[in-house]
Amino acid sequence: MDINEELNGIIFKYHLDRCYPHYKNMKKAEKIIRSMINEIADCNKKVLFVSDDKLGIAFIRNISRDYTDIHFLSYKHNDMDLHLLEEVDWDQYEEIYLISFNGAEYVERWLRLHKVQYEWIYDVFEREGLFLQKEFFALGKANMLLLIDPRREQVFSSSTYVGAIQCELYCQQSKYNSVQDCRTKRIALEKCLFLSLYMKNFLVAKEYVMLLMKDDEQYRHMWNEVEDLLCRIKSKISSRKDDIVLYWLDAIPYGGECDMPYLKHIMSESIVFENAFTNIAYTNPTMRAMFLGKRDIEDKAYATTHITCENSPTLRLLKEQGYAVKVISTSFSLNFQDQNSQTDVDWLLPASVQYWDVLSGMLSQEQKTLWIAHTLDAHGPFLNIRMNDENYANKGKLHKLAKEALDEQLAFYDQMICGDAIRIYMSDHGKDAIYKYHVLFNVYHKLLQPRKIEGLFSYLDFGTVLKQLLLDGTINEEEFEKEYIEIGNMDCYDYEHVRKVFANREALSLYFFGHKGIVDKEYIYIHYATGKEWLHRRDDKMLCTPLLFYDCEDDICAPELLPKYRKLAGKYPEGMINEEKFKYSRYLYRLYDNILKHNDMNKRIDIINQILADYPNKSVAIRMGGITSAMLYYVLSKENKGKVWGFIDNNDRCLCSRLGLPIISSGQTEEIRENGVKAILLPSYTYLAMIREEAKSWAAEFDILDIYECFDRNGIECREDFYKVSGTEEDYDVGFPFEEDKCIYI
Repeated sequence: MDINEELNGIIFKYHLDRCYPHYKNMKKAEKIIRSMINEIADCNKKVLFVSDDKLGIAFIRNISRDYTDIHFLSYKHNDMDLHLLEEVDWDQYEEIYLISFNGAEYVERWLRLHKVQYEWIYDVFEREGLFLQKEFFALGKANMLLLIDPRREQVFSSSTYVGAIQCELYCQQSKYNSVQDCRTKRIALEKCLFLSLYMKNFLVAKEYVMLLMKDDEQYRHMWNEVEDLLCRIKSKISSRKDDIVLYWLDAIPYGGECDMPYLKHIMSESIVFENAFTNIAYTNPTMRAMFLGKRDIEDKAYATTHITCENSPTLRLLKEQGYAVKVISTSFSLNFQDQNSQTDVDWLLPASVQYWDVLSGMLSQEQKTLWIAHTLDAHGPFLNIRMNDENYANKGKLHKLAKEALDEQLAFYDQMICGDAIRIYMSDHGKDAIYKYHVLFNVYHKLLQPRKIEGLFSYLDFGTVLKQLLLDGTINEEEFEKEYIEIGNMDCYDYEHVRKVFANREALSLYFFGHKGIVDKEYIYIHYATGKEWLHRRDDKMLCTPLLFYDCEDDICAPELLPKYRKLAGKYPEGMINEEKFKYSRYLYRLYDNILKHNDMNKRIDIINQILADYPNKSVAIRMGGITSAMLYYVLSKENKGKVWGFIDNNDRCLCSRLGLPIISSGQTEEIRENGVKAILLPSYTYLAMIREEAKSWAAEFDILDIYECFDRNGIECREDFYKVSGTEEDYDVGFPFEEDKCIYI
């Protein structure tokens, strides 16, 4: 049963794609490419696909995964000289295909001048009668993500196309709700229906169908066919009793199930790991911990790019028990031994597409399988189906809506899975700087008695839990509970990320530097590679990392415990920085050393504390409740923390709301005064112009404490949020190799 073909059959039968005629061309192009790949495999050819667009490469690689002699080369879109192509050994390939669309003429000329035999993929399409005016894999407009997050412009330096189909839906929904012309309104609604079906979001599609069928009865017939398809899918999947479905909910930390009623419900019926921790709070290190049982830092697991039965006890267990592994993700760089085990899709597509792919996979193979569905909906930029002109710029609101939308799709697709399957609901990290290691991990099976496991659990022991489930049908925590969990992170090593620091003269923070740490029932301890230490009780309210260039009195909550945790954690390996992987990290350390010689953070913090010296307790409100205000509250002396009444922010769920202090909106001047507030402190440089203008209306009733005016009066130049420290032009002159942009085999 090919459910993609059946759904497309309904779309084409009722001409639901008429507003997006390129969709049919995309499907024709896919068939041509599949035929090409089959011919290449049948003839055992060694072939290279060349492109400047990673999404185009991912599209073809996904089709060709079960044939290992197809290779891919990615070059820079803005490299008009193309001199890096001279490093490629073209003669080793029997066929070379160029799949770039924009700027392909430059590459074609280069290939002709260098006597390289190639074919442009669009010439292949045209020989088959398919003439395209845009990328064969692209439905909507390119770079739609900028509509929501202009800061993402750097994404397009390495990839020419970013779809963001949710942004297209946002535009059409907004048009439907705002335009007056009836025909334009109708077309917008038709587009919304198609886009929702393209996204496999049948819940929102039904909303559009209900509106459309008021004027056109054909939509009732169409929807009956969709519902019949969904019923048949559920019926056929009901026989898959031995599957394991692992819902990998990226960026949802422990406790992050608020706003997700279905997930909360399923947790009430699950075995809930109350103290589950990942070793390194990122996607690929978490996968390595789970399947290799190894740590990136101490065991150098980062060097492993393929998970095989030879290096993975977990994969061996699954193979021995007759399981295949199918990973559906946009972000894993790891490959499993079975080359057909991983699906690459556009990293911005919603969870509904990936969950649909799980169903499609279940209906196309008989072998029992561990399905890993990795979704990024709750990860920034929080694209979702409820975006509109009122909320698109409010990241807090978008995050809440994204979680709600994810939960709806989780509920819809989870009920399609056979009731006898094992389900695991987990995450790889949260979004908080400090508590991001504390993750969701819950196991559901109808025969497992719901309960909470209070002991400490590390993802390094994921294989043990899986073994218990498969061999014993139960979970025995005595085999994996720990007295403490190791956590850590490596130095920032990615070329593009480090290059941006030096190209844009960005400020440094502890984020860029490696660390090792320990978590136990009471404390969390981190020892940074720079030498800085941090120790806190886990139940304390902490919203931010310590400052790189300032030792705060709140950094260490119990100095007498430092010897114990230092011994358990150990120092970050000094020799690691000399390994090839971290060659770009070394430039960050050189920059750090340069800035360290003249940073003025101590003076900045002294001035901030002096500003509050003469105010009584609970008399100062801090304007805005985001990360800058969280940082400011963190560096205040204990005495001055008591002088803070609360925060003025129009989002009552802002970051600082977790401190338990009052949050009040900027328009409630009378309420602020009635609560005894005498002064309003302005901490944000990013939004300084806005809050200074706003403060003019408060000046008659409150003291306005502008920390940047105070800095200027004291001869301190600060042209960024107070906790950030950028260097001088000379500080950044450490010889970073900007010329090292290369073609990359991927």
